[in-house]
Amino acid sequence: MSFSATNEFLSSDSQSVQAWSTADPRAIMGASRVAANSQSVSANRFLHDSLKPKAVPTSVWWQNLVLAAGDQPVVTSPYMVRCLEDAVSVCAPTPLVHEKYVASVWHDDWKVHLAGCQHQVVAYDPVAVTVVYFAGEQAAVTMPLVRGSAFMTAVFDLPQQLRLSTTHAILKIDLSFGDGAAVVYLNNGSVWLICCEDNAGLQQSGVSGLESCGNICGAVRLALVSSSCSPVDDEKAAVEALLIARDAVPVGGLVGVAGRAENTALFTINWRVRGSGLPLMYALPHHQTCLEMSEDPGCFWVDSVAAQWSSRGRMRAVAGLQWRWNEDMEPVGFAGPTPLSDEHKDTLRRLVAVDAQSLDDNAKNLPQDPYFFGKAVARAMRIALIADEVGDIQSRDRAIDHAVNWLEPWLNGTNTDYLVYDSEWSGVISNAGLLDPMADFGQGLYNDHHFHYGYFIYAAAALVKLRPGWVQQQQNKEAVDILVRDYFNLTPSVDTHFPFIRCFDFFDGHSYANGLFEFADSRNQESTSEAINSYYATYLYATVTGRLDIALYARAILQLEARTSRVYWHLGDLTDSIYPEEYAQSKAVVGILWSSKADYATWFGDNPEFIYGIQFLPYTPAMALLLKRKWVADIWPRFLETVADNSQTESWREIIHLTYAVVDKTKTFELNSKITSHDDGNSASNSYYWIATAP
Repeated sequence: MSFSATNEFLSSDSQSVQAWSTADPRAIMGASRVAANSQSVSANRFLHDSLKPKAVPTSVWWQNLVLAAGDQPVVTSPYMVRCLEDAVSVCAPTPLVHEKYVASVWHDDWKVHLAGCQHQVVAYDPVAVTVVYFAGEQAAVTMPLVRGSAFMTAVFDLPQQLRLSTTHAILKIDLSFGDGAAVVYLNNGSVWLICCEDNAGLQQSGVSGLESCGNICGAVRLALVSSSCSPVDDEKAAVEALLIARDAVPVGGLVGVAGRAENTALFTINWRVRGSGLPLMYALPHHQTCLEMSEDPGCFWVDSVAAQWSSRGRMRAVAGLQWRWNEDMEPVGFAGPTPLSDEHKDTLRRLVAVDAQSLDDNAKNLPQDPYFFGKAVARAMRIALIADEVGDIQSRDRAIDHAVNWLEPWLNGTNTDYLVYDSEWSGVISNAGLLDPMADFGQGLYNDHHFHYGYFIYAAAALVKLRPGWVQQQQNKEAVDILVRDYFNLTPSVDTHFPFIRCFDFFDGHSYANGLFEFADSRNQESTSEAINSYYATYLYATVTGRLDIALYARAILQLEARTSRVYWHLGDLTDSIYPEEYAQSKAVVGILWSSKADYATWFGDNPEFIYGIQFLPYTPAMALLLKRKWVADIWPRFLETVADNSQTESWREIIHLTYAVVDKTKTFELNSKITSHDDGNSASNSYYWIATAP
C-alpha cells in the first residue's frame, strides 16, 4: 500500500461533477496575456519534479512548505510541523492568550534528525501532503502530514538509526507497554507516546535525546498523551487507546460532496490508511456537532485520550475510516428571504432610479484594480436586480448597460490593469500584481482571489439572469468561466489549467485568503462575508448557466463556509466555549483567523468598525446565512451599537447598522435614514432592500 497521498481530490460520489470548461486559458486570452510569475514553480526546490507540470495549489494549509526556505510551520491540527534541512520538528502548541489574540506557542517538542537529506513535497490531496526526505536520489524518510491525525508519522524507507531530541529534559521513559513503544515524560509536564513499527527498542541519549538501539525501518509515530493544557483523567487508558491505533497510519484522504435529500448536502472524508485498523483522528469544533457516529463502517468518539488544545477550540478524538456529516442548506437566491411589500417597492423605485442615474458613464473613472472594480461592477448589478424586482425597467437597463461597458474591457484585456494567465502557478492574476507582488493586495501572488473574482462572478450571474444573450456570446462566457475556474475548479484532473478549489480548506471548513506569502502563523482569512459572497456568486452563476451539479457543490460549500464563520469568527453565535475568556470577554468577532492564531485586527487598521464591518459586507441575500437574529440581538447592546456610534465614517457606520435588520427592521430603517454616503460596494437602494427583505 502506498505511503503517500495520491493527488486525487473527489470521492466516488463526486466524480460525476462536470468541468466548467477544459478550454486552455492561454488560447482564449492570447499570447500577450500569458506571463510567468517571478516566484517560479519550475525552479522551486521544494516541489518534486513530477508535480511541476500540474496546477500547483497557492493557498493551501501546507503552502509554507514550498515558500522561501520552506521551514515555516504548517498546522496539521492538533500538531504544528516544521520541515528543516536536517530534521523534522514537531510541536504540540501551547496557548498564549491576550485580549487581542489567542496564539499558538511554538516549541521543538521533538525533532526527528535526518542528516544529509533534502526534502520535497511529492504528493498532496485536500487533507494531506506527503513530504519525502531524499538521500541523493533515494527516498530515505516519508512524512505523510495528514489533517487531524492523532500521531505524527515518519516512515523510514531506508534502514537507519532513529535519533530524536527535544527542547525539554527527559525525566523518565516507560517501556512497559510492549515492544517498540515508549511513554516519555518531559520536564514541561507533557507525556508522549513513541512507537516504532518494527518494534525497535529505544534508549535515552543525554538529557534530551532518544535513539533506537539499532537501525530501524518502517513507521515511527509520535503522539501527545497529555500536557498541562491537554490533560487526561486516566493516563494509562489514554496510552492504551493510542496504541490500538498505532498500526493504522493515515496517509491521505478523498473528500466528497453529494446531495442527500432536498436541501441537505452530505460531506465525506474517506481516510486513506496504510496498515490495519481504524485511524485515530482529531475533530475540530465544527465537526464535533455533526459527525455521524456509526458501527458500520465504524466511526466513534474516543474520549479516553486528551481533548487537545488548539487556537480554534479543543479537538476531540474520533476513530474511523470515513467521516460523514450533513449541511442543512438554507434557501438562498437572487432575491431576499422576505418578500417586498408594496410600500417598500414604492420606496425602492425612488431610490433605485437615483442610484442607477448616478452610475458613472466613463469606465475610466472607476477603480483600476480588481478588488475595488469588482465591488463597483457588483454594486451596479445589485442596482439592476433591485430595479428589475420592483419593475423599474429603465433603471434596470441603465445599470446593466453600465455594468457591461465596465466589465467587458476586463474580460477582453483592454483595461489598464489587465488580467493575465500565470503559466507558473496556473491562475489568473492582474498585470500590476505580476509586476509588483504587493500591488492589488498581493493579488499577483494569489492573495484574495475568491474575494476579487467573487464580485466579478456575482455581476456576471446577474447579467446572465437579466440579459441572457450577453453570456451566449462565446467570448464573454469563456472569459467569465476562466475567472470562476480560477478559484472554484472541481475537476483538476480534467481541467488541468487551475488547481482544485483554490482557497477552500475541506478540513477546517472555510477558506484561506493569503497566497504565496509565508507566515509563522501559516494561513489566514479576514473577511468571512466576502468568502461567502464568492461561493454565493459561484452558486448563482452555475445555476443560471445550467451547471446544476456544480451549483449543488457550490451551494454546499457556501453553507459550510457560513457555518464555520459563525463557529470561528462569531463569538457566542453557534458556540460560546471556543476561545479563552481573556480574549472573548470584550468582543464579538475575530478579525483575522490564522491556522494557529485568532486576531482581533484587520490588515488595514484596528478601528473596531473595521474589524466588525469587514465580516458583514457586501450586503446581499446570502448575508442571511451569516447574520442570525439571536446573535445580533445579543451583541448589539454589548458591542455593535457602540461600534456604530463611534465609527469615523458614515459608510462603516451603515455597515454596522445594517446587521440590526435581522432583529428590528423599523429601528434599522430609522438608523439608516441618517446615512448619506455608502461603502463603495453599497448603495442607498441596496441598504433599503437588505433591511426590507432581511429574515
